[in-house]
Amino acid sequence: MIIQEPKYNKLIEYIRNGLVQREHCGIIIHINKNGIINKIGEDNNYKFYHRSCMKPMQVSPLIDLGLDIKLKLTLEEIALCCASHTGELIHQEKIISVLNKIGLSEKDLLCHAEEPLSKNEQKRLIKENINPDRIHNNCSGKHSAMLAICKELNFNTANYKDLSHPLSDYIIKKVCELCEIKKDDIIISKDGCGLPVIATPLFNLGLGFLNLFLNKKYEKIKDAFLNYPYLIGGKDRLDSDIIANSENLIAKVGAEGLCVVVNIIKEEVIIVKIADSSMEARAHTVINALEQMNWVTKENIKKLKQIYPAEIKSQDGETLGRIKPCFNLSKCLK
Repeated sequence: MIIQEPKYNKLIEYIRNGLVQREHCGIIIHINKNGIINKIGEDNNYKFYHRSCMKPMQVSPLIDLGLDIKLKLTLEEIALCCASHTGELIHQEKIISVLNKIGLSEKDLLCHAEEPLSKNEQKRLIKENINPDRIHNNCSGKHSAMLAICKELNFNTANYKDLSHPLSDYIIKKVCELCEIKKDDIIISKDGCGLPVIATPLFNLGLGFLNLFLNKKYEKIKDAFLNYPYLIGGKDRLDSDIIANSENLIAKVGAEGLCVVVNIIKEEVIIVKIADSSMEARAHTVINALEQMNWVTKENIKKLKQIYPAEIKSQDGETLGRIKPCFNLSKCLK
């Protein structure tokens, strides 16, 4: 079978004194359950790994199995299970709470000890002479959820991240169901934290989010995102900032330049993929896309642009240029 590579469009330019010094290309797809509404670039049904965008779908079995009720999981704890968190104390506390409820501890997590993403937490660990541990890993919440599922299904918890472990097949089947794709049509690998991750066309990734966040069955996952955005990421995390500065949007970022945003009122999704995986370009692309689609109020767009400023500055603070979008969603074919 011939695999067609995606065709990326230029999305962001860095302009200094009238000259383009840097540019980032990618794909934007705007969908609903009936199909593609808008797109920039052409993915050619190329399969992209979901990376951390897969987390809320991986965690959905907590609801399927009734573990939210059995373990009396709070919305904060459910949020941490879906999170790519910065490892701050507030994140650590909720993960420890989940582990306590399932009768396990931090040593049962199979994610590696990792320096927290939070600069403040990094400084605290250095000051107090504490080594980073597994709980600081930005995927430790997801791993805690996987342990809860293993215990409920009587799966061995000692090797739960192996592709041959029954948890792998169980989770992959569930994510495929949400994404409306057959297991034979996906590609399976491992994510950075060692758990399985699947690759699908971007459209199916978007469908997965619609089928999860618009389903009343998974309302607790939706409410966890909407009510506790800081727990989903943390300080200076794009998904947390989008949710906190909007009324009806749920966002989740993933490695390699991915971001998915669901408008729960319009029942639509946009998926952004930045070709070179730049986190800064991803932020500017997503924010400008939300502005062009009128998904966020002018006041909240202003707040987001203050968090992610478009000015290019010198070390002295002098403005030397701007980061500018070079796409127009209103001109796309529908």
